[in-house]
Amino acid sequence: MQVGKYFLSNRRARIYLDAIAETSGQYGFPTVLTLAGLHAWLEALPPYNDTHEVDFLDFGALNAMLVKMYGPRAGRAMTQWAGRVSFMALTPYMDDLLNVQAASFQAQSPAERVRAVLEIVVDSRRLGNMEASLQTSGDQFMYMLDPCPFCFGQHNAAHALCYGAVGFLQQAVEWVGAGDHYMVEEASCAATKSLQDSGCAFVILKMEPYND
Repeated sequence: MQVGKYFLSNRRARIYLDAIAETSGQYGFPTVLTLAGLHAWLEALPPYNDTHEVDFLDFGALNAMLVKMYGPRAGRAMTQWAGRVSFMALTPYMDDLLNVQAASFQAQSPAERVRAVLEIVVDSRRLGNMEASLQTSGDQFMYMLDPCPFCFGQHNAAHALCYGAVGFLQQAVEWVGAGDHYMVEEASCAATKSLQDSGCAFVILKMEPYND
């Protein structure tokens, strides 16, 4: 896997890292960075600017080490939360493009609202040089990242690693008021494959109404 080929926005990575640091604690966070070989971040984390300087390989190594060190359940919870925080930090930018408080937007169906926010996420270049795409089938959606920074450079993993992306997308769904109607799952993770696959797919599934 080529070093220095794909880069994430410093700001987006820093917000994610800050959330991980908060949940892993004073001693846990440096340990994760050390074990992942991310020694430069022990000296200084990425700055809060929009320059794309965080190597996908480093970001993928971080997420892999979180799952390895804390286990799939705790690692999933930590990275999902970091993904949620990452989306929440984007909401001022999103508000400029999508007025979710407007009566006309609220009158749309949950599927229309979800499609609107996903289309903005796909087109956003503030996240880094990720190639994202969206497929729709009725009121179901598939969001694809290729390459995926959350697991870039990882292969033959026992578990999916892109829980941060799941949290990011779930927060997006909830932000447009469709959290009671849709759930996000990772359908395919490149890290679990043996081939040099770099793409991951996430499904945004409509939930069936619950009847007592």
